[in-house]
Amino acid sequence: MKDLHSRLLSAHEHDDHEELIVLYTEAADQSNDVIKESFFLTHAFVFALEADDVRADGLRDRLHGMGRI
Repeated sequence: MKDLHSRLLSAHEHDDHEELIVLYTEAADQSNDVIKESFFLTHAFVFALEADDVRADGLRDRLHGMGRI
């Protein structure tokens, strides 16, 4: 997770929404805690919405399936 954290910081520094979607989704996938998973998925979802990315629908569906939206 340390490497992932570094990559997230770098993506934020470069305002790379594409990479942020990928990395926050990856963080959610690696999480063993539903609260952390939801947190990371929400971030991925917001960045996907901002970028008008097609992955937003899938991320929304995943959050909805978790009872988060």
